[in-house]
Amino acid sequence: MIAPLFGAGWLCAAVLAQEGPASSDTSTADDLSRQLDSVMVAPVPPSQTRTTAVPSGTGLMNPDISVIFDGVAGAANRTRASSSGDDPVVGSPGGGRAVGFALQELEVGLQSTVDPYFAANVFLTIPNLGGIEVEEAYAVTTSLPGGLQLKAGVFRSAAGRQNEQHLHSQDFSLRPLLNQAYLGEDGLRPPGVQLSWLLPLPIFLRLTVEALSIPVGNNPSFGGGLPSSPTFLGNLKTFLPLGESLSLLLGATAARGHSPPVATSGDVPETSNGPHSLLVAGDLYLKYMPPNRTGGYFTVALQSEYFLRRIAGDRATQVDAGFYAQLVSQLARRFHVGFRFDQLGLPASDLVPTGDRLSAMAMFTPTEFSRVRLQGAREKVEVGGPVYEALLLLEFAIGAHGAHAF
Repeated sequence: MIAPLFGAGWLCAAVLAQEGPASSDTSTADDLSRQLDSVMVAPVPPSQTRTTAVPSGTGLMNPDISVIFDGVAGAANRTRASSSGDDPVVGSPGGGRAVGFALQELEVGLQSTVDPYFAANVFLTIPNLGGIEVEEAYAVTTSLPGGLQLKAGVFRSAAGRQNEQHLHSQDFSLRPLLNQAYLGEDGLRPPGVQLSWLLPLPIFLRLTVEALSIPVGNNPSFGGGLPSSPTFLGNLKTFLPLGESLSLLLGATAARGHSPPVATSGDVPETSNGPHSLLVAGDLYLKYMPPNRTGGYFTVALQSEYFLRRIAGDRATQVDAGFYAQLVSQLARRFHVGFRFDQLGLPASDLVPTGDRLSAMAMFTPTEFSRVRLQGAREKVEVGGPVYEALLLLEFAIGAHGAHAF
Protein backbone atom coordinates (compact mmCIF):
# COMPACT_ATOMS: atom_id res chain seq x y z
CA MET A 1 0.00 0.00 0.00
CA ILE A 2 2.87 2.39 0.82
CA ALA A 3 4.62 1.90 -2.54
CA PRO A 4 1.60 2.84 -4.71
CA LEU A 5 0.92 5.93 -2.60
CA PHE A 6 4.56 6.98 -2.77
CA GLY A 7 4.54 6.46 -6.56
CA ALA A 8 1.32 8.42 -6.91
CA GLY A 9 2.77 11.30 -4.89
CA TRP A 10 5.91 11.37 -7.03
CA LEU A 11 3.87 11.31 -10.23
CA CYS A 12 1.66 14.13 -8.97
CA ALA A 13 4.67 16.28 -8.15
CA ALA A 14 6.23 15.65 -11.55
CA VAL A 15 3.05 16.52 -13.42
CA LEU A 16 2.52 19.69 -11.41
CA ALA A 17 6.10 20.76 -12.02
CA GLN A 18 5.65 20.38 -15.77
CA GLU A 19 2.17 21.78 -16.18
CA GLY A 20 2.07 24.46 -13.51
CA PRO A 21 -0.95 25.20 -11.26
CA ALA A 22 -3.93 23.00 -11.92
CA SER A 23 -6.29 25.96 -11.96
CA SER A 24 -4.60 27.40 -15.04
CA ASP A 25 -5.69 24.62 -17.35
CA THR A 26 -8.68 22.31 -17.05
CA SER A 27 -7.13 19.65 -19.32
CA THR A 28 -4.15 19.43 -16.98
CA ALA A 29 -6.41 18.31 -14.13
CA ASP A 30 -8.04 15.68 -16.34
CA ASP A 31 -4.67 14.30 -17.45
CA LEU A 32 -3.49 14.16 -13.85
CA SER A 33 -6.60 12.28 -12.82
CA ARG A 34 -6.17 9.71 -15.57
CA GLN A 35 -2.49 9.16 -14.71
CA LEU A 36 -3.27 8.76 -11.01
CA ASP A 37 -6.01 6.23 -11.84
CA SER A 38 -3.58 4.20 -13.93
CA VAL A 39 -1.15 4.05 -11.00
CA MET A 40 -3.73 3.21 -8.30
CA VAL A 41 -5.65 0.55 -10.21
CA ALA A 42 -2.78 -1.07 -12.09
CA PRO A 43 -3.37 -4.86 -12.16
CA VAL A 44 -1.20 -6.95 -9.87
CA PRO A 45 0.75 -9.72 -11.60
CA PRO A 46 -0.73 -13.18 -10.93
CA SER A 47 2.43 -14.26 -9.11
CA GLN A 48 1.87 -11.54 -6.50
CA THR A 49 -1.82 -12.22 -5.90
CA ARG A 50 -2.60 -13.08 -2.23
CA THR A 51 -5.34 -15.44 -1.22
CA THR A 52 -7.42 -14.97 1.89
CA ALA A 53 -5.65 -16.61 4.83
CA VAL A 54 -7.44 -19.06 7.12
CA PRO A 55 -7.71 -17.51 10.60
CA SER A 56 -5.21 -18.94 13.03
CA GLY A 57 -6.53 -21.66 15.34
CA THR A 58 -9.49 -22.78 13.27
CA GLY A 59 -7.90 -26.14 12.45
CA LEU A 60 -9.44 -26.17 8.96
CA MET A 61 -6.11 -26.67 7.20
CA ASN A 62 -3.84 -28.24 9.83
CA PRO A 63 -4.91 -29.97 13.05
CA ASP A 64 -3.90 -28.75 16.49
CA ILE A 65 -1.10 -31.05 17.68
CA SER A 66 -0.15 -31.71 21.29
CA VAL A 67 2.20 -33.99 23.18
CA ILE A 68 1.84 -34.75 26.90
CA PHE A 69 4.63 -36.53 28.79
CA ASP A 70 4.14 -38.37 32.10
CA GLY A 71 7.37 -39.69 33.60
CA VAL A 72 7.54 -41.41 36.99
CA ALA A 73 10.17 -42.49 39.46
CA GLY A 74 8.93 -44.91 42.10
CA ALA A 75 9.60 -47.51 44.74
CA ALA A 76 7.40 -50.21 46.30
CA ASN A 77 7.90 -53.19 48.57
CA ARG A 78 6.18 -55.31 45.89
CA THR A 79 4.14 -54.82 42.75
CA ARG A 80 0.43 -54.07 42.88
CA ALA A 81 -2.10 -56.89 42.73
CA SER A 82 -3.88 -55.20 39.81
CA SER A 83 -3.37 -52.08 37.78
CA SER A 84 -5.10 -50.01 35.14
CA GLY A 85 -3.45 -49.85 31.74
CA ASP A 86 -2.07 -46.34 32.27
CA ASP A 87 -0.86 -46.89 35.84
CA PRO A 88 2.95 -46.73 36.01
CA VAL A 89 4.91 -49.99 35.93
CA VAL A 90 8.01 -49.36 38.04
CA GLY A 91 10.53 -52.17 38.18
CA SER A 92 9.76 -55.75 37.23
CA PRO A 93 6.08 -56.73 36.93
CA GLY A 94 6.89 -60.18 38.34
CA GLY A 95 5.74 -59.42 41.88
CA GLY A 96 8.93 -58.60 43.83
CA ARG A 97 10.39 -55.36 45.12
CA ALA A 98 9.91 -52.58 42.56
CA VAL A 99 12.30 -49.62 42.22
CA GLY A 100 13.00 -47.61 39.11
CA PHE A 101 11.77 -45.21 36.46
CA ALA A 102 8.91 -45.44 33.99
CA LEU A 103 7.47 -43.46 31.13
CA GLN A 104 3.96 -43.80 32.44
CA GLU A 105 2.40 -42.42 29.30
CA LEU A 106 3.14 -40.36 26.22
CA GLU A 107 0.03 -38.93 24.60
CA VAL A 108 -0.13 -37.38 21.13
CA GLY A 109 -3.30 -35.47 20.30
CA LEU A 110 -4.63 -34.35 16.93
CA GLN A 111 -7.70 -32.11 16.98
CA SER A 112 -9.34 -30.29 14.10
CA THR A 113 -12.55 -28.89 12.68
CA VAL A 114 -13.50 -31.01 9.68
CA ASP A 115 -16.15 -28.71 8.20
CA PRO A 116 -19.16 -26.75 9.48
CA TYR A 117 -20.78 -30.01 10.57
CA PHE A 118 -18.07 -32.17 12.21
CA ALA A 119 -15.00 -31.95 14.40
CA ALA A 120 -12.50 -34.78 14.80
CA ASN A 121 -10.22 -35.79 17.66
CA VAL A 122 -7.51 -38.45 17.68
CA PHE A 123 -5.46 -39.31 20.79
CA LEU A 124 -2.66 -41.86 20.55
CA THR A 125 -0.88 -43.07 23.68
CA ILE A 126 2.17 -45.14 24.55
CA PRO A 127 1.60 -46.42 28.12
CA ASN A 128 4.73 -47.76 29.84
CA LEU A 129 6.48 -48.03 26.45
CA GLY A 130 4.21 -50.95 25.64
CA GLY A 131 3.33 -49.89 22.10
CA ILE A 132 1.00 -47.37 20.49
CA GLU A 133 -2.66 -47.48 21.50
CA VAL A 134 -5.63 -45.59 20.14
CA GLU A 135 -7.06 -44.01 23.26
CA GLU A 136 -9.69 -42.08 21.34
CA ALA A 137 -10.44 -41.45 17.67
CA TYR A 138 -13.87 -40.05 16.93
CA ALA A 139 -15.92 -37.52 15.00
CA VAL A 140 -18.48 -35.34 16.73
CA THR A 141 -21.21 -33.17 15.27
CA THR A 142 -21.15 -29.40 15.80
CA SER A 143 -24.45 -28.13 14.43
CA LEU A 144 -27.31 -30.51 15.23
CA PRO A 145 -30.50 -28.71 16.32
CA GLY A 146 -32.36 -29.07 19.60
CA GLY A 147 -29.32 -29.46 21.85
CA LEU A 148 -28.35 -32.80 20.27
CA GLN A 149 -24.82 -34.00 19.62
CA LEU A 150 -23.67 -37.22 17.98
CA LYS A 151 -20.28 -38.85 18.50
CA ALA A 152 -18.98 -41.92 16.64
CA GLY A 153 -15.70 -43.83 16.75
CA VAL A 154 -13.52 -44.94 19.65
CA PHE A 155 -14.13 -42.78 22.70
CA ARG A 156 -14.13 -42.81 26.47
CA SER A 157 -17.63 -43.71 27.57
CA ALA A 158 -19.71 -41.44 29.81
CA ALA A 159 -19.71 -44.17 32.49
CA GLY A 160 -19.23 -42.18 35.66
CA ARG A 161 -16.69 -39.36 35.97
CA GLN A 162 -13.10 -40.55 35.97
CA ASN A 163 -13.55 -42.88 32.97
CA GLU A 164 -14.00 -39.89 30.65
CA GLN A 165 -10.77 -38.28 31.87
CA HIS A 166 -7.39 -38.77 30.27
CA LEU A 167 -4.47 -39.59 32.56
CA HIS A 168 -3.21 -36.01 32.76
CA SER A 169 -6.66 -34.85 33.94
CA GLN A 170 -6.45 -37.10 36.99
CA ASP A 171 -5.50 -35.72 40.40
CA PHE A 172 -3.57 -38.89 41.33
CA SER A 173 -0.97 -40.97 39.49
CA LEU A 174 -3.01 -44.18 39.90
CA ARG A 175 -6.57 -44.58 38.71
CA PRO A 176 -9.16 -45.71 41.29
CA LEU A 177 -9.36 -49.45 41.98
CA LEU A 178 -12.88 -49.66 40.57
CA ASN A 179 -11.64 -48.57 37.13
CA GLN A 180 -9.85 -51.87 36.47
CA ALA A 181 -12.34 -53.98 38.44
CA TYR A 182 -15.48 -52.83 36.62
CA LEU A 183 -14.46 -51.04 33.43
CA GLY A 184 -11.32 -52.95 32.45
CA GLU A 185 -7.60 -52.19 32.40
CA ASP A 186 -8.03 -49.54 29.72
CA GLY A 187 -11.32 -48.22 31.03
CA LEU A 188 -14.51 -48.34 29.00
CA ARG A 189 -13.48 -46.95 25.58
CA PRO A 190 -14.58 -49.33 22.81
CA PRO A 191 -15.90 -48.48 19.33
CA GLY A 192 -19.43 -47.21 19.38
CA VAL A 193 -21.85 -44.35 18.91
CA GLN A 194 -23.05 -41.80 21.45
CA LEU A 195 -26.01 -39.43 21.34
CA SER A 196 -26.28 -36.69 23.96
CA TRP A 197 -29.10 -34.24 24.54
CA LEU A 198 -28.85 -31.01 26.51
CA LEU A 199 -32.40 -30.61 27.74
CA PRO A 200 -33.99 -27.16 27.26
CA LEU A 201 -34.35 -26.43 30.98
CA PRO A 202 -33.29 -23.54 33.26
CA ILE A 203 -30.68 -25.86 34.82
CA PHE A 204 -27.96 -27.94 33.18
CA LEU A 205 -29.30 -31.44 32.52
CA ARG A 206 -27.69 -33.71 29.91
CA LEU A 207 -28.89 -37.15 28.86
CA THR A 208 -26.44 -39.46 27.07
CA VAL A 209 -27.12 -42.84 25.47
CA GLU A 210 -24.48 -45.12 23.95
CA ALA A 211 -24.28 -48.33 21.94
CA LEU A 212 -20.86 -49.95 22.36
CA SER A 213 -19.20 -52.88 20.62
CA ILE A 214 -16.91 -54.41 23.26
CA PRO A 215 -14.49 -57.15 22.10
CA VAL A 216 -15.01 -60.56 23.72
CA GLY A 217 -12.89 -61.01 26.82
CA ASN A 218 -11.77 -57.37 26.84
CA ASN A 219 -13.85 -56.16 29.77
CA PRO A 220 -14.71 -57.78 33.14
CA SER A 221 -18.30 -56.50 33.07
CA PHE A 222 -19.26 -56.56 29.38
CA GLY A 223 -16.68 -58.61 27.51
CA GLY A 224 -18.99 -61.53 26.79
CA GLY A 225 -21.31 -60.24 24.10
CA LEU A 226 -21.33 -61.15 20.41
CA PRO A 227 -20.86 -58.36 17.84
CA SER A 228 -24.59 -58.56 17.16
CA SER A 229 -25.32 -57.82 20.84
CA PRO A 230 -23.85 -54.42 21.74
CA THR A 231 -23.67 -53.00 25.23
CA PHE A 232 -26.14 -50.19 25.90
CA LEU A 233 -25.41 -47.40 28.37
CA GLY A 234 -27.32 -44.39 29.63
CA ASN A 235 -25.99 -41.48 31.65
CA LEU A 236 -27.65 -38.46 33.22
CA LYS A 237 -25.67 -35.47 34.51
CA THR A 238 -26.81 -32.27 36.18
CA PHE A 239 -25.02 -29.21 37.51
CA LEU A 240 -26.42 -27.32 40.49
CA PRO A 241 -25.02 -23.96 41.66
CA LEU A 242 -25.46 -23.93 45.44
CA GLY A 243 -24.31 -20.35 45.89
CA GLU A 244 -21.56 -18.01 44.76
CA SER A 245 -18.82 -20.26 46.16
CA LEU A 246 -20.30 -23.76 46.04
CA SER A 247 -21.29 -25.94 43.07
CA LEU A 248 -22.39 -29.56 42.68
CA LEU A 249 -22.20 -31.93 39.70
CA LEU A 250 -24.20 -35.16 39.97
CA GLY A 251 -24.26 -38.13 37.62
CA ALA A 252 -26.05 -41.46 37.30
CA THR A 253 -25.15 -44.33 34.94
CA ALA A 254 -26.79 -47.62 33.96
CA ALA A 255 -25.27 -50.10 31.49
CA ARG A 256 -26.50 -53.49 30.31
CA GLY A 257 -24.66 -56.14 28.32
CA HIS A 258 -23.05 -59.58 28.67
CA SER A 259 -20.15 -60.53 30.92
CA PRO A 260 -17.45 -63.11 30.13
CA PRO A 261 -18.87 -66.60 30.77
CA VAL A 262 -16.14 -67.88 33.09
CA ALA A 263 -17.43 -65.78 35.96
CA THR A 264 -20.63 -67.67 36.75
CA SER A 265 -21.64 -70.44 34.40
CA GLY A 266 -18.52 -72.02 32.96
CA ASP A 267 -17.56 -72.04 29.32
CA VAL A 268 -20.16 -70.92 26.83
CA PRO A 269 -19.86 -71.60 23.10
CA GLU A 270 -18.55 -68.66 21.09
CA THR A 271 -21.83 -68.63 19.16
CA SER A 272 -23.80 -67.41 22.18
CA ASN A 273 -23.67 -64.48 24.56
CA GLY A 274 -22.35 -64.67 28.09
CA PRO A 275 -24.43 -64.03 31.21
CA HIS A 276 -26.45 -60.84 31.43
CA SER A 277 -24.60 -58.07 33.24
CA LEU A 278 -26.02 -54.91 34.76
CA LEU A 279 -23.86 -52.06 36.05
CA VAL A 280 -25.28 -49.03 37.86
CA ALA A 281 -23.18 -46.15 39.13
CA GLY A 282 -23.47 -42.76 40.76
CA ASP A 283 -20.94 -39.95 40.93
CA LEU A 284 -20.66 -36.51 42.49
CA TYR A 285 -18.28 -33.58 42.34
CA LEU A 286 -18.68 -30.87 44.99
CA LYS A 287 -16.41 -27.83 44.79
CA TYR A 288 -15.89 -24.77 46.97
CA MET A 289 -14.20 -21.84 45.20
CA PRO A 290 -14.72 -18.22 46.29
CA PRO A 291 -15.78 -15.96 43.39
CA ASN A 292 -13.19 -13.33 44.31
CA ARG A 293 -9.76 -14.96 44.46
CA THR A 294 -7.62 -11.83 44.72
CA GLY A 295 -7.11 -12.48 48.42
CA GLY A 296 -5.98 -16.08 47.96
CA TYR A 297 -6.25 -19.23 45.87
CA PHE A 298 -7.89 -21.63 48.34
CA THR A 299 -10.30 -24.16 46.84
CA VAL A 300 -11.45 -27.60 47.91
CA ALA A 301 -13.17 -30.31 45.85
CA LEU A 302 -14.81 -33.59 46.86
CA GLN A 303 -15.18 -36.30 44.20
CA SER A 304 -16.70 -39.76 44.62
CA GLU A 305 -18.08 -42.65 42.56
CA TYR A 306 -19.94 -45.84 43.48
CA PHE A 307 -20.34 -48.87 41.17
CA LEU A 308 -22.72 -51.79 41.72
CA ARG A 309 -22.69 -54.80 39.37
CA ARG A 310 -25.07 -57.72 39.01
CA ILE A 311 -24.19 -60.73 36.82
CA ALA A 312 -26.98 -63.27 36.32
CA GLY A 313 -25.55 -66.64 35.27
CA ASP A 314 -27.26 -69.96 34.62
CA ARG A 315 -26.18 -71.38 37.96
CA ALA A 316 -25.71 -68.35 40.23
CA THR A 317 -26.12 -64.59 40.43
CA GLN A 318 -23.22 -62.52 41.69
CA VAL A 319 -23.40 -58.99 43.06
CA ASP A 320 -20.42 -56.82 43.97
CA ALA A 321 -19.68 -53.14 44.47
CA GLY A 322 -16.90 -50.63 45.04
CA PHE A 323 -16.35 -46.93 45.55
CA TYR A 324 -13.75 -44.24 46.02
CA ALA A 325 -13.81 -40.78 47.57
CA GLN A 326 -11.15 -38.11 47.21
CA LEU A 327 -10.59 -34.64 48.61
CA VAL A 328 -8.26 -32.25 46.76
CA SER A 329 -7.45 -28.74 47.94
CA GLN A 330 -5.53 -25.88 46.38
CA LEU A 331 -3.63 -24.17 49.19
CA ALA A 332 -1.77 -21.55 47.17
CA ARG A 333 -1.42 -20.47 43.57
CA ARG A 334 0.84 -23.41 42.63
CA PHE A 335 0.30 -25.96 45.42
CA HIS A 336 -2.32 -28.71 45.77
CA VAL A 337 -2.73 -31.53 48.27
CA GLY A 338 -5.12 -34.45 48.15
CA PHE A 339 -6.29 -37.66 49.79
CA ARG A 340 -8.21 -40.60 48.32
CA PHE A 341 -9.69 -43.80 49.72
CA ASP A 342 -10.63 -46.74 47.48
CA GLN A 343 -12.71 -49.72 48.59
CA LEU A 344 -13.69 -52.89 46.72
CA GLY A 345 -15.87 -55.75 47.90
CA LEU A 346 -18.92 -54.09 49.48
CA PRO A 347 -20.24 -56.72 48.82
CA ALA A 348 -17.52 -58.96 47.39
CA SER A 349 -17.78 -61.66 44.72
CA ASP A 350 -15.52 -64.12 42.91
CA LEU A 351 -14.69 -61.34 40.47
CA VAL A 352 -13.99 -58.59 43.01
CA PRO A 353 -12.42 -59.62 46.32
CA THR A 354 -12.24 -57.24 49.27
CA GLY A 355 -9.44 -54.68 49.10
CA ASP A 356 -8.71 -51.02 49.70
CA ARG A 357 -6.13 -48.33 48.99
CA LEU A 358 -5.28 -45.12 50.83
CA SER A 359 -3.42 -42.44 48.85
CA ALA A 360 -2.01 -39.00 49.63
CA MET A 361 -0.39 -36.55 47.25
CA ALA A 362 1.22 -33.10 47.12
CA MET A 363 1.45 -31.33 43.76
CA PHE A 364 3.38 -28.31 42.51
CA THR A 365 2.25 -26.70 39.24
CA PRO A 366 4.76 -24.08 38.01
CA THR A 367 2.46 -23.22 35.08
CA GLU A 368 -0.56 -24.67 33.32
CA PHE A 369 1.86 -26.63 31.10
CA SER A 370 3.76 -28.61 33.75
CA ARG A 371 3.42 -30.15 37.19
CA VAL A 372 5.33 -32.22 39.71
CA ARG A 373 3.48 -34.63 42.01
CA LEU A 374 4.68 -36.67 44.99
CA GLN A 375 2.31 -39.48 45.96
CA GLY A 376 2.31 -42.21 48.55
CA ALA A 377 -0.10 -45.15 48.77
CA ARG A 378 -0.87 -48.14 50.97
CA GLU A 379 -2.91 -50.91 49.35
CA LYS A 380 -4.39 -53.88 51.25
CA VAL A 381 -5.51 -57.01 49.44
CA GLU A 382 -6.75 -60.39 50.65
CA VAL A 383 -3.47 -62.22 50.01
CA GLY A 384 0.17 -61.21 49.95
CA GLY A 385 0.17 -58.46 52.54
CA PRO A 386 -0.06 -54.69 52.04
CA VAL A 387 1.68 -52.83 49.24
CA TYR A 388 3.50 -49.59 50.11
CA GLU A 389 4.39 -47.37 47.18
CA ALA A 390 5.89 -43.93 46.57
CA LEU A 391 5.74 -42.17 43.20
CA LEU A 392 7.29 -38.95 41.91
CA LEU A 393 5.75 -37.68 38.68
CA LEU A 394 6.91 -35.09 36.18
CA GLU A 395 4.33 -34.03 33.63
CA PHE A 396 4.54 -31.46 30.87
CA ALA A 397 2.52 -30.55 27.78
CA ILE A 398 3.51 -28.93 24.51
CA GLY A 399 1.24 -27.83 21.72
CA ALA A 400 -2.47 -27.06 21.67
CA HIS A 401 -4.54 -29.16 24.04
CA GLY A 402 -7.42 -26.94 25.07
CA ALA A 403 -9.88 -29.75 25.66
CA HIS A 404 -7.73 -31.30 28.38
CA ALA A 405 -6.05 -28.37 30.09
CA PHE A 406 -4.48 -28.89 33.51
